[in-house]
Amino acid sequence: MKNLDIVENDKSFDLKKVFFRALRYWYIFPIFFIVAVAIALIAYKTTIPQYQISTQVMISEAKDGQTGPAGVSDKALPGIMLGGYSHVENQLIILTSRHQIEKTIRELDFEVSYYEKELLRYQEIYMASPFKVIIDSSEVVPRGKTFNLVFTSKDKFELELDGSGKKKEYKFFEKIIEPNFVFTIIPVEENLNKVNYWDKSYRFTINHISSLVSHFKGKIFLDQVGFSSSIVEISIHENNIAKGVDFLNKLAQNSVDYTLDKKNQIALNTIEFIEKQLIGVADSLGAAESILENFRSSNVVMDVSFQGQMIITQSKELEEQRAALMAKLDYYSYLSDYINQNRDLHEVVVPASMGIEDPILTGHIAQLSQLNSERSALLFNATTQNPNIARINASIENVKNNILESLRSVIAATNLSLNDINNRLVSLSQDIRKLPHTEQRLLNIERTRQMNNETYTFLLNKLTEAQLAKAANRPDNEIIEPAMVKTQVSPDLTKTILLIFVLGIFLPAIIIFVIVFTNDKVQDKEDITSIAQLPIIGEIPFERNKTAPVNIEPGQDYHGNTILAEAFRSVRTSLGYYANDKGTKVILITSTLPGEGKSFCALNLARSFARLNKRTLLAEYDMRRPSLATQAGIKVDGPGLSSYYTGEAKIEDIMMRDRENENLSVIFAGFIPPNPAELIAGEATARFMEEVSKKFDIVIIDTPPIGVVADALLLTSYADVNIITVRHNTTPKPVLRMNLMDEKVKNIPHLSVLLNGIPSQSREYNYKYSYGNGKYFADAK
Repeated sequence: MKNLDIVENDKSFDLKKVFFRALRYWYIFPIFFIVAVAIALIAYKTTIPQYQISTQVMISEAKDGQTGPAGVSDKALPGIMLGGYSHVENQLIILTSRHQIEKTIRELDFEVSYYEKELLRYQEIYMASPFKVIIDSSEVVPRGKTFNLVFTSKDKFELELDGSGKKKEYKFFEKIIEPNFVFTIIPVEENLNKVNYWDKSYRFTINHISSLVSHFKGKIFLDQVGFSSSIVEISIHENNIAKGVDFLNKLAQNSVDYTLDKKNQIALNTIEFIEKQLIGVADSLGAAESILENFRSSNVVMDVSFQGQMIITQSKELEEQRAALMAKLDYYSYLSDYINQNRDLHEVVVPASMGIEDPILTGHIAQLSQLNSERSALLFNATTQNPNIARINASIENVKNNILESLRSVIAATNLSLNDINNRLVSLSQDIRKLPHTEQRLLNIERTRQMNNETYTFLLNKLTEAQLAKAANRPDNEIIEPAMVKTQVSPDLTKTILLIFVLGIFLPAIIIFVIVFTNDKVQDKEDITSIAQLPIIGEIPFERNKTAPVNIEPGQDYHGNTILAEAFRSVRTSLGYYANDKGTKVILITSTLPGEGKSFCALNLARSFARLNKRTLLAEYDMRRPSLATQAGIKVDGPGLSSYYTGEAKIEDIMMRDRENENLSVIFAGFIPPNPAELIAGEATARFMEEVSKKFDIVIIDTPPIGVVADALLLTSYADVNIITVRHNTTPKPVLRMNLMDEKVKNIPHLSVLLNGIPSQSREYNYKYSYGNGKYFADAK
């Protein structure tokens, strides 16, 4: 009949049960915590400090090109407009460009970096170095090389190229000449008295400028201050505070100077253009005045008649108009040459500076200037192969063509106006011919002088306006806040504590979680009852031997005052309820897999019964891998149970009796036969059981694992109690379930489970018995 029911998988989660299982691995936490603290301290002490250093720069917004001539600032002086606001995006690109960073680095002399050795690291000392390296640029410069320097006295030092292993002593001011480098080391007087430099070790690196540029460019962070604000915070992470402050201040100042230099260059070009025009006009004016003075002296004529005065007045007005038109034509010619020569449009003289108010031409110039600004900004960090630069170049060419087309139109219109004025001047010349000859000559001379004077005066006024505009120029960018330290970035104490928490607490918790939830081994009796409704006849704790294993050889005393002995007494008591009406009780002990401690349990259970003065026999039926002799600590060379089955020996011949305890007898497996299952299935088994039942009160049968071979199943019919040994954290639950689902196992009568190897630290065994010190039972192997 069936005496067990397989339980369906229970999906419920027992938090308390999981907690106590995880608690068995408590020792993982202190191990990981100590390692985490050690790692965190080493990382904290060896990490080079990094500080966030920031400055704030205000970048003026660019004006819309349609709000003013050429898109220039409406704050320029009336009559002349120079420069304009820069786009924020373009200015940021220029500010962080390799060109600007390299300029900053060269101005600050970052070519050599100096370091001082601390406990576990080298700290950059920047301007606090007690020595300075003077590089001879005419010789080989060891770019990217690092040198170690140790002072041997106050003016002598040992120098070593890092990694070479070769040291050589030098003095201050001595020229160091080696095949791969030449330089001189001099003392820095202001730093010598601040430290005991001769007791310290130093290091310096001669940097590649390009590498330095890349290094600083990668460290720059830009952040807008406030919503819709043109104030930008520029930050870097730097080990040396003074070095970071100097770098940011210089970089910000260079960005301010850049926009001012651009504006001043435009003003200088305007002034230069006007001065060139003034030189020629001044010569002509001087010649005309000289001729007029000579004529008056030679002809004794000081002035012209009233009619002549009227002609001169009309001629003056026409000459003023003619001078303005000629200046415009000169500007148009200058602009046409400027564009055809592909010169930088950032520095072109704007039309308004020459009094030209043509909105079409002005718009084209503004558009071309904007496109050139965008291209210049991109070229700071990109090559000419960049698709955006190619697109802007195409737009620039298109705008240039539009400008040249506009110039042809305005030149043609200006020439028409100039021809009209010239015709009117010719008409005045005819009126002059009606005057007396002397007055005619005087009037012509006066007209020529007046024409040159008006042109000179016009250009002189424009020159004054350009000079005033240059003096009034202001940069687009402004430093709002100088560089200062904001915070320490690394090593971060918060991150260090977090590292300790993660490595010392969180990680071991995950490991324990994985161990607990991926462990498919039987842990306690709840795992067994969740698989099958079988009685748990007992739980055997795990204890290691503190003395040699107990055996049943004569002269050995056996004491059982331990937790382990008490556990077997409990099992012995439970077995007393089975087959009380029989004279001999047969107990079969098996397991699902090898190594679960069935022989260990059989041996100690037999000893427990023997101490009750029960005539006890322990028969080892595991004739495939016998281990009972090892458990008992006995070396067996003679015949055993296999000899009885082959008829070579009788029970008396193979039985060993404990001389101190006459109640305990053991029959070992003996020689390993080739066919144990066939032997057990024969009639010899029944005969053996019948014979031993007459002689013993308790017969304990140690059988092979039921999940491996069928030997145990052949013996279950002879047993009053059948026990399957299951070991804590050893027996896989899937294997146990598979074996218990076997129909042959289901029909085994009086089947129960003995849970072996429970940790004595578990909550079921966390109490101590005060039985004194006694010898421990043999442990399972």
